Amino acid sequence: MIFEKIEARDGTNTLKVNNILLYSKYRPIKEVDKFIESEFDNNAKGYLLIGLGLGYHLHSLTKLVAGRKPILVYALDNQEIELYRSETIDMELLNNVMITTDVKKIAVHKDYQIIIPHVWLQVMDKNHSLYHLLMDIKMKQVSYKRFSPMMEINFHENIQQQYFKVQNFKENLKQKKVSCLISSGPSLNVTEKWLKAVKDDVYILCVGSALKVLMREGVVPDGVIISDCQPTIFEQLDGSEYKGDLFFLSTADSNTVRSHEGDKYILLQKGYDLAEQYAKKVSYPLLETGGSVATTGFSLLEYLEFETVILFGQDLGFATKHTHAINSTSGRELLKGEEFIEIESNIGESIKTLPNLNSYLRWFNAKCKISVCQVYNTAEQGAKIEGVPLVNEKQFYKLIKNP
Repeated sequence: MIFEKIEARDGTNTLKVNNILLYSKYRPIKEVDKFIESEFDNNAKGYLLIGLGLGYHLHSLTKLVAGRKPILVYALDNQEIELYRSETIDMELLNNVMITTDVKKIAVHKDYQIIIPHVWLQVMDKNHSLYHLLMDIKMKQVSYKRFSPMMEINFHENIQQQYFKVQNFKENLKQKKVSCLISSGPSLNVTEKWLKAVKDDVYILCVGSALKVLMREGVVPDGVIISDCQPTIFEQLDGSEYKGDLFFLSTADSNTVRSHEGDKYILLQKGYDLAEQYAKKVSYPLLETGGSVATTGFSLLEYLEFETVILFGQDLGFATKHTHAINSTSGRELLKGEEFIEIESNIGESIKTLPNLNSYLRWFNAKCKISVCQVYNTAEQGAKIEGVPLVNEKQFYKLIKNP
């Protein structure tokens, strides 16, 4: 890493790392204080700060913590620590501060608030063992911060409707051993026709963005699941003529939920404080969400105790410039110059994926290793999920006959 100290407009030092400006070139310390104050969670048990630099983020954090809780700083390399120590007092002399470059030391502090100045992800080597994990965390933090007011409004409106019936649904479910989870990846345009012949023999759960793709093929799913808090998801159901079961996350757009004419089942999610508190109050199950509607759908099928889950349209990547199936409400093309990641497909070829899709792939990789369900994938040119075999059309029909 190449560090270059330069003078900011206010006379303090600022810093470039690999020619990327780490702090403001105008008022670096004031801008850092503003960022830390906006991120700081006073209820956290401790704090994990990513990046050290000249120590501005650390110093700002220590002022708010005031020695009451531990602070762990992860520096990207020893050169960074030496630079910091040459500029300021050694914060490690404070009992509550520890600075390290050891990944193992930060792995054990899972209950700490993680503070990630975004610029450190820009200067971090993309092959660094923590890069993709930190990207996942940062994306979720940014998304939550942006949408949390909307999520809270939806939550309070949704729970008033009292659709707490998923336990009854599970008890009364006419059990089929095999379920199909339908997502809106590009491969769905190839495999959607497979479902026509077996729709009476399997339970079909479809994410909202794939509903119109299935309906155009004449396949009416047994259930649809939605999770987005934004009003734009109304488009997923609008005009589809679907009036079946709707499963919705507690923070999903309340107007879309209210407008649906079929039976509705609220889902309370792990990791969302209001949902966890309410679940305890009404003795209701909590589901992992994994960050997407498809990962939430997988958790629901696990809860419903299906023995086999077959993934449709769960590409988590794309071989062409199209990120989703044609006629999906989520479909778009990869933008010119847009950053992407190369991963392996189910047939061993290289395909592209985006940071959010890669995050969901990591979730499926971890989840499918421990799932009680036997999981299969139908996306030939989709991302390879560890331990999940690819099945072709003939193998799929055979699975339905002999689950």
